[in-house]
Amino acid sequence: MKKLGILLTAALVLTGCTQTPDVSVSDYWVKSSEMSMVGGMTAVYGTITNNSSKEITLVGGLTDVAGKVEVHEMAMIDGAMKMQKIDGGLVIPAGQSVVLEPGGNHLMLLELTEAVEPGSQISVTLDFEGTEDVTLEGVVAKPAEGGDEEYHTEGMDH
Repeated sequence: MKKLGILLTAALVLTGCTQTPDVSVSDYWVKSSEMSMVGGMTAVYGTITNNSSKEITLVGGLTDVAGKVEVHEMAMIDGAMKMQKIDGGLVIPAGQSVVLEPGGNHLMLLELTEAVEPGSQISVTLDFEGTEDVTLEGVVAKPAEGGDEEYHTEGMDH
């Protein structure tokens, strides 16, 4: 009987270890470009999945390679597609995923403290409301096609 209790306890502990996290991030990478030099900017992309039963919001982040990390979108402004900060963050409904991609929503790294060269790796912590923050290690810098977005700077200090 004592062995059965030990086995049941071990099974419960192991079951707890395999629990799906509230947030998972896949296919993440950071853009390297001529703008990703010291003082410049770049962006992080990937797919964020909300595995929880409640809405969460990506509100920003933190990385050693940038002074500021903001959630941005591409939006039609004055008849042109321009980048701007998403006030209040990016909402991810329960059980849904959002894609951060060039020309769409993305995590903007501003005021770079070092160049982000192709093949280099950085660490980025995603700041969420409604769940714990997620740290991504080994985010690989890749060149990206496009990236010629115009920036909406009204009221912003880019």
